Amino acid sequence: MKRIVAGLVVLGFVALLAVPTPALAYRGHYHRGGGGGGYFAGGLAVGALTGVVIGGILASRPPVVYQPAPVYVQPAPVYVQPAPVYVQPTPVYAQPAPVYVVPAPVCTDYWVPDGYHRGVWVQGHWERACR
Repeated sequence: MKRIVAGLVVLGFVALLAVPTPALAYRGHYHRGGGGGGYFAGGLAVGALTGVVIGGILASRPPVVYQPAPVYVQPAPVYVQPAPVYVQPTPVYAQPAPVYVVPAPVCTDYWVPDGYHRGVWVQGHWERACR
């Protein structure tokens, strides 16, 4: 606030010293005893000009309106104490040792025809091969 008042005082002194009023310019042209109206018109013109300049500087600006920030409301956490649960101990089972079972063999029967086997005559017969 002090800076504004100091600025206005300085501006007033500058206006008094630097700006010639129309009343001073009209001073030498008195006609038939008149001329008092020139002072009034000059003061009115300088006052209006000063008021426009200072009013333009000090006038408040229109407010800038922004969209309000969105508000997200998170529901409050609900704490529910669980009901007491009574658990009986689980029974322990002793598992027996694993038993490995050998699968049954797969067998195939086939016919062996008549013929010599290592120099001996062998009659035809059935044989079985198992895996």
